Amino acid sequence: MLCQNCGEREARISITQIINNVKTQIHLCQRCAQQSGQADSVSALQKMLAGLVDWGSESIGKGKTCPGCGLSELELRHRGRFGCGQCYQTWEPLVKTIIGRVQGRTAHTGKIPRSAGEHARTQWEIDELQEKLQAAIKEERFEDAAILRDRIRGLQEVKEEKK
Repeated sequence: MLCQNCGEREARISITQIINNVKTQIHLCQRCAQQSGQADSVSALQKMLAGLVDWGSESIGKGKTCPGCGLSELELRHRGRFGCGQCYQTWEPLVKTIIGRVQGRTAHTGKIPRSAGEHARTQWEIDELQEKLQAAIKEERFEDAAILRDRIRGLQEVKEEKK
């Protein structure tokens, strides 16, 4: 997609603005974004995301680099962004840390559509309870674990009856 301002270079920055409940999207090249002052907000966002990681306590690995683009941990700290698609696998522990801090969990749970039916909702509830059960066992809260186990069994029986 070409820059909506100059129409010459490829747009690298997409900006979404919502003013009075009206959504507007602008696609700019790096040069036009810098000229309009929009590039500063993008770099500020990258710095903020990079700041979510406690680099001192969770060092990824000294000397480790991405095999796809050669990005080192030091460069990643400085830039606050990945260099290629393979960086997501290379720096997976870091990605999970950031997602966990921003969202509170690393798995997307989302909503279950009504069209999915009762079976899907029951399975989702069983999965949630199993996570809680594992946490209770790990924390040695065995009374809570027994209650969770019984709730899981009950839901599994209901699910089997409906098949």
